[in-house]
Amino acid sequence: MMNEPAAAHAANNMYDQRQYQQHPGDEWKDLHAGFWKRFLAICIDFFILILALGSIVGITILIGNLNGYFDSNQTYESATTGEQVFGALLPFVFILLRLVCPWLYFSLFEKSKYHATPGKMVLGLVAVDQYYRPLSFGRASGRYWAKWLNEFTLYIGYMMAGWTTYKQGMHDMIASTYVVDKHALQRLHEQQREYEQQLQEYNARMGTQNMNV
Repeated sequence: MMNEPAAAHAANNMYDQRQYQQHPGDEWKDLHAGFWKRFLAICIDFFILILALGSIVGITILIGNLNGYFDSNQTYESATTGEQVFGALLPFVFILLRLVCPWLYFSLFEKSKYHATPGKMVLGLVAVDQYYRPLSFGRASGRYWAKWLNEFTLYIGYMMAGWTTYKQGMHDMIASTYVVDKHALQRLHEQQREYEQQLQEYNARMGTQNMNV
């Protein structure tokens, strides 16, 4: 197989050449996804998450109302066992909605065979590691939790995708990931295979020449 760090370095060099107009073609024009594409993708994902999590909240409130668990006149001492259990579970429901569900949503989708959340799928984007390979669940999870650090930068960490060389947000830099165009990535892999074949042919020729010396 082709050396993966070398392949990643070659891909980034091609992107640099396009950025500085040293490469006249459009072959690698959209390799790394820009800020606005990524922003639209995250808006779609947040919309889906809000619908899903809102449904869970609605069901929880409905269950509570039907069973009278939200009776403001009721004290803890007079509450039934079911009401006490329901009240005790509410914080865990909040943790589930705020932390667990978004983490699994982003990490499982980016680790899946699609390598992308639904928002990224709509925009034709995929998340990959520094060698342009699919993300593992661990790396996808690390990428998600690194997003929380962007809140301490007043979301400038997200906006960094608009001006960094490889269109990376701060969380991408921490997790060593890229968000790239799916079709451009396919062309990159095709070129890698071509290079690999050429390298094998070159090594075969050199081996033949050495045998004839």
